[in-house]
Amino acid sequence: MPERFTLPPVVTGSTWSTVWGALSWERPSRGMVTDDDGTIAPRWTNREAIAVIAGVRAAAPAEFPLWYQFAAIAYGWNPDASKLDRTAAQADRDYDANAAVQLNLEIQRITQELDARRKADPRIDLDEQSWSDVTFQAEVTKALRDDGAQAQFKIPLPACKDPKTGKPARPVKGSDGKWRCPGGPLLIDDPITAIVKALAPIALPAALILGAAWVMSKRPRRARRRRS
Repeated sequence: MPERFTLPPVVTGSTWSTVWGALSWERPSRGMVTDDDGTIAPRWTNREAIAVIAGVRAAAPAEFPLWYQFAAIAYGWNPDASKLDRTAAQADRDYDANAAVQLNLEIQRITQELDARRKADPRIDLDEQSWSDVTFQAEVTKALRDDGAQAQFKIPLPACKDPKTGKPARPVKGSDGKWRCPGGPLLIDDPITAIVKALAPIALPAALILGAAWVMSKRPRRARRRRS
């Protein structure tokens, strides 16, 4: 049986960028994944992705506004039931390759910001128990609900179309509290990658990332190339 947690308990370095390099490129014991654009990232299980997300959030909470959206993808957030999948089976599945690439890029951005501000103690703690931490799970659920994730299926998925450019855009919330796409829904091959790239680095409505993740999880997926 494969080892269920392969990350070191602590990653340190002389700079934050060195920490990112060690986490992303020196310690990928499971190999790499490739997104649909050919960008590579470490292959993590959902359990390991949560440890990374929790560790980065603890080290730089103000710089990581998207933490709970990346965490929700790992937990297989079910908007119909409004709950996380906390099972061991979910924990041991691979973290979505497209989300892994975007998470890795987000960590790179964060570490560059920390270096620019010369924030001391370049260190990320990676705790295997983060997956089952009930406090962390409660914070993820609360953040999702506060961000309107419960109503995500009222938003046209997987994305909205800008009426002028035709590119992915934010939905617009009307005075009646309902979300609409003025330019109509936009169908794209890979919602997670396209939406995050189009709207990052600003914080996104949870519905955009999570709705896309749910749509992707419910349809057959073509095989992805992986590099070992």
